[in-house]
This record gives sequence, C-alpha cells and structure tokens, in this order.
Amino acid sequence: MKKLSLYLMLAIAGWSLTACDESHDDYVQPVVYEQEPALVIEGFKATPTTAASQPINLGTMTEDAIQLFTLEKGNLPAGVTLDNIRLEAWPSDKTESVATKVVASEDGKVTKDELAKLVYTFYGKKAKERTFTAKLFANAVKGTEAMLITLGDFTLRITPEEVENPYYYLYGNVLLKAAADEAYKAVMTPDPTNDAVFSFTSKFVSSGDIKVWNSKYWAEEKGKQVKDFSKLYGSGEEKPTSYKGTTGKLKQGSTSSIFSPTKEYYTFTIDLEALTYTWVKLEDQNPATYNVISLIGIGGDWSTDIDMAAVDKAKHNWFVQVTIAADTQLKFRADNAWTTDWGYGDADADWTVSEDVWAKTLENGKKNIAVPAGTYNVYFCDITGAAHFVPVE
Repeated sequence: MKKLSLYLMLAIAGWSLTACDESHDDYVQPVVYEQEPALVIEGFKATPTTAASQPINLGTMTEDAIQLFTLEKGNLPAGVTLDNIRLEAWPSDKTESVATKVVASEDGKVTKDELAKLVYTFYGKKAKERTFTAKLFANAVKGTEAMLITLGDFTLRITPEEVENPYYYLYGNVLLKAAADEAYKAVMTPDPTNDAVFSFTSKFVSSGDIKVWNSKYWAEEKGKQVKDFSKLYGSGEEKPTSYKGTTGKLKQGSTSSIFSPTKEYYTFTIDLEALTYTWVKLEDQNPATYNVISLIGIGGDWSTDIDMAAVDKAKHNWFVQVTIAADTQLKFRADNAWTTDWGYGDADADWTVSEDVWAKTLENGKKNIAVPAGTYNVYFCDITGAAHFVPVE
C-alpha cells in the first residue's frame, strides 16, 4: 500500500468554484475534475489503517464496517466543510474500467455491503480475492459551491463472501415445462478450468426465453420449494427482447430474459466473473437421438435399468433422482442396451463422485463411475456426455 501522507490543500483566494448539487457528485471523475491546490491547511491529512493494508475477507468479517483510514481535519477556513468522503475504485487488472463509488464515513469506515457491492460490480459472486486500485476523495464545500480534494491513493485486496453454491440451473422455454418448480431438473455443466463458467447444450427456441438460477436462492417451506425470483440472472442488454446476438451482458436481478439467436442447437455459456453469456452453434445440427437414457449397475445389478426422464424439448438432457443404499459403481446407457454406453476413464473408479468433483464429461465405452451411498439428483446430456451428481440434502 502507498502511504497516505498528502496534506489537504485548499485554494481560498480566487477559488475556481463549480456549482454542485446536494450530493456533490459532480466530481466523481478525478482525472477530469481534480484541481491543483493553492493553500496547505496544516494538520489535515489521511492515513491508512493497518486493516487496509491486509487482505479483507468479507466471509470472515464480523463487524458491519471496517476502518480503512483515519482523517485528521486540522482547521478548515471559515464557512468551509468537508463532505462526500468516498473512495473511487476499479479493478487493478481492468485498467480501462470506469471507477465506482464506495461511500466512506468521516471516521474512515466503509461498510461490508459497500465493499461487497464493489466486487460484485466487476466480478460477480465467486469467493476469490480481487485487487482494486482506490483513490480517496472529498468535496470542500462552501455554501452551494464545491471543490474536489484528492486525499491519496492505495490498494485494496477483497475476497467476497461465498453466497452461491456451484449448482446453476437453466429456467425457461428450452425445458419441457417452463415452470419455476421444474428448474431443478436442468443443471448447467461447470467448466473444469474455470469455476465461474457454466454451460448447457440443447436445441433452443428463439421465440422462447431463458434465465439462470443458483439453488442457493431456493428454500423448503412447509414442504414446498420457495424461490427468490429477484436473484435470477437475466439479460443486461439495453433492449433484451430484440437482442439476439451471440454474446451479451449477464445481470443478476434482471427482469429481462435471454433469447437464442436462432432456432438451432447451441451451447449456451455464462461467465459469472465477466458477467457475460455466449451462444456457440453446434456444427452437427442433427445429433443422435435416443428413446431413453438410463443408469445401470447400482448395487451390482447390471441387468436392471433405472430410466431417466428428458427435461428439454429436444430430449437430449435427462434427469432422475436416485437413492443409493451402499457405495456402488454404475454407467449410463442408451435405449436400455449396450450399443451405446457412457463411462469415465481407462479404469473403473477413475472418477469417484464427491462434493468437489460432482460433474465430468463421459465417453462411449469408458469405465465404471464410483458413487458413494446417498441420494442424488442425476443429470446427463447425451450430446456432450456431461454427467452430474448433485447430492440431495
């Protein structure tokens, strides 16, 4: 962190004054509005706290606010007050980003909510440390006139609280039933190299619409599932109902759906860090179809299938809830036959399902999957081979 040792200086004689409103927010762009001071006010300075120089983990933070700096006011000229103390911060790895305002109090405190909002604005909600460049500003105010004062700059390292689990679901007209109660049947596939990226492959309907939900916002009340619709991820585009581009902005809390470019097969992908979505059209627009996909091998029974149900209109994504009494091995197969079957790896149990490794991409003819005892929502896409085992609590 860069030490804040700048004294507040204020031009009294010959002020170049600019009218401002009550919030004094006309001066949020320091590059444009920062002015050369002409007078030092002795004893007025800002100094960072020890806490500001350390990584800030919002998940373990017990107070509602953290003190990032101390402010020694000294003696302000008659009729002059200090107002609108704030940080202007932007990601250190995104230098072209527009700075966002972070409200601070006179005693140097910034709330947990303000810091969380800063991270979510640029990165989404993954619990990963983010580094921000921050500048401290205030307005010296006299009557209805104000002057922007720069108090210093430093670096913040913030890790947001983990507020979402790894299970994201597609909700909308791509499914056989577009009801909210059916959303749990269409889980998205996590990218093994990026925990902020998830995808879903099917034939999409351009006149239809989709959104994305994280199951963290679902709860059981009196035997019924209650969902928070304000947490849906939707389109962040200005004209979402007419926008059918192959890339777009993702926004949580959006009331606008996302629309597929055409009525064809796509892989729809969201990036929760970049807050974007993409559509990639499949080269093969006539993928193999099956009457049913099933699980086989549970409890050592390799002759009895447990059939899955199609959840999308194109019938390529399948779902079943299953309870496994004891640790077992299993495979997926098509049409209750061994003509086409899916497994993982070159040896049995190369994939052992766990809370951390709950999804893999399977291949035809590969080996058995090891699954511990428990109850699971099981998902499979017969186009991509993506298999998912989500534990049911």
